[in-house]
Amino acid sequence: MSTGKLRPQNVLLLRTDRIGDVILSTPVALALKKAHPDSQITFLVRRATLPIVQSCPAVDAAIPIEMFMQGGRLQLRALVRYLKQQRFNAAVHLFPRPALTLATFLARIPHRIGTGYRYYSLLFNHRIYEHRKTAERHEAEYNLQLLRPFGIEAPEVAFSLTISDEAWRKIDQLLADAGIGTEEPLVVLHPGSGGSARDWPPEHFAELAQRLIEKEQARVAITGAPNEQPLADAILQRMKVKPLALVGRLTLQELAALLRRADVFVANSTGPLHLAVAVGTEVVAFYPPILACRPERWGPYGHRQDVLMSQQEECFRCRKRSERWCECMYRIPVQAALDKIAEKLAQKVG
Repeated sequence: MSTGKLRPQNVLLLRTDRIGDVILSTPVALALKKAHPDSQITFLVRRATLPIVQSCPAVDAAIPIEMFMQGGRLQLRALVRYLKQQRFNAAVHLFPRPALTLATFLARIPHRIGTGYRYYSLLFNHRIYEHRKTAERHEAEYNLQLLRPFGIEAPEVAFSLTISDEAWRKIDQLLADAGIGTEEPLVVLHPGSGGSARDWPPEHFAELAQRLIEKEQARVAITGAPNEQPLADAILQRMKVKPLALVGRLTLQELAALLRRADVFVANSTGPLHLAVAVGTEVVAFYPPILACRPERWGPYGHRQDVLMSQQEECFRCRKRSERWCECMYRIPVQAALDKIAEKLAQKVG
């Protein structure tokens, strides 16, 4: 409940990074709308993440930042002119960028909220002093802290995403064509991370998929971005029984529908992992022991017990190296993942 004097009448939320980051920002819109149902909420995001915010019932409008880009460069004047026209009374910088901070300042948005620890923070007139790099909170909770100037204290982390009928029809058809019935257990594996974290190795994913098919009688699907096809091929070529290969074949809405249909989603630290949590699907996740990637900040929200790591203490050797598949990820055993998934499948049956 809001008790502050600052009323979010027409609010701009800015989050121009990746899928997972945007998903973890949607609770801000939900909390704002719950406290102030009459508020107008607009998200400024990248075009790739538009389907996420457009699926959030608390979001009234969404703007792709690419509208104001030319040749890879932000057209500051065009953005400032647009912001002035929209008459926003508040801007919340969930992902602070110097140029966007300057834009909201030049557009004379009355209330500009952001971190107090950047050199350009003087352009904010409501500053939140928290160092996110210490990973003392989850990213979704850090985002909600930016609502304190509105008097919204300790709101719950909640997700709500609407899946279109068209996406449901596409997934129903894909599963039907693969002979996967609605009563069969379905496990979705997502072996890539888009470079956002360290990955569990493909040979581990291949062994896990094969054992799920043979020992758990589960149906398995593999998902990923189009550029992750070589990774999927490295897994498929190691398998005797081929899973349903959906790499590069799904929109974000269709992926959400597939994950909602799945019994368990298995992935590294990546945006689709947060999408699975947002649609209410059980997850098993693999994380490296590196502070910048810690599950305490970046893990699947509310599922810390479902994160597998080789060790809890910081690995300084892995932190200083850049291999996609580091030693710490190799040391997460296939059996540990299989046991967790089997437990979740058994609970579904029970």
